[in-house]
Amino acid sequence: MRGLERQLALVLIPLAFALMPSITARSRNSILYLFAVAISVMAVFLIALAAIHFFQFRNLSRFFYHALVSPMDLNAIYVSVMVSLSGLFLLFTQRKNLITIGLLLVHAVFLVLLSSKIIIVTTALITTYGIIRSFSKKKIIVMLSILVVGILLLFSTSNPVRDRFEREVSVSNVKEVMECERFNKVYDWTGTTIRLFQARIFVEMMDEHDAYLSGFGINNSKEKIIEKQKYYNLWQGYYEYNFHNQYIQAFAELGIFGLLFVILLLGALLKEYIKTRDILVLSFFLIAAVIFLTETYIWRQRGLYHFLILYCLLINSDTLIQNQKK
Repeated sequence: MRGLERQLALVLIPLAFALMPSITARSRNSILYLFAVAISVMAVFLIALAAIHFFQFRNLSRFFYHALVSPMDLNAIYVSVMVSLSGLFLLFTQRKNLITIGLLLVHAVFLVLLSSKIIIVTTALITTYGIIRSFSKKKIIVMLSILVVGILLLFSTSNPVRDRFEREVSVSNVKEVMECERFNKVYDWTGTTIRLFQARIFVEMMDEHDAYLSGFGINNSKEKIIEKQKYYNLWQGYYEYNFHNQYIQAFAELGIFGLLFVILLLGALLKEYIKTRDILVLSFFLIAAVIFLTETYIWRQRGLYHFLILYCLLINSDTLIQNQKK
């Protein structure tokens, strides 16, 4: 019942948008612009708090990752998704005046400080594609040069973001994680290996209980995950972890139909992009598809509401825009 209550937004939010008049491109852009301004204000506020903390305790780590957003009890990965999509909106739909450029700079700095590896890489790739597709040759050269210089600075200087990338490469032992029968409490997990381990025990759980068709039910996979983690001798701090993969989580709890539901959600976005060629829809599709690999994004309320509202906003407005073109 708790799970059904949490997922009720999957019905209510699309229903609310279905009953609304279609949203014009101008209205959509006004909404997203105000959201971008709000993100920028939040970023400046959190960076300022980190600066105050640094001057008091000389602790540079307060500027990065979860520590940066901890005063608002937020998750850096979820905030990174919002910042990335908001920044891409500013880059590809807004006129490049001083205010927009300032907002873009704040978004770019905030995204790097949040240190989500997969979002930084995905955003850089989308930005490269969008610049080549959307701008004149002269602007392409300038903008891609700025992007390349920024990436080179990020990976050629000593900083926590580069350290996180290097750690994934140097520490992750995929073969050991997929084959080891007994870990120790101080095993050095990385973001990649803990997620691969969770995928491994997912397959074992589904095989043992023959649950591929029906799954275990919403909220009912956690106890079985803990049983597996105890069996493999993981540190108890990981007992709070779910699968950290939206595709696997939906499959485990709702069976094959849950997985198909998630794929259909994303497939509708891809179909919308093919029909409208809207760069915002493509950005949303790619970032959602990628973040679903590392987070149960729509199994958490902050992720669910952000995903659904933006999803419905884009599809609702794109339908009207497409009809007007015809």
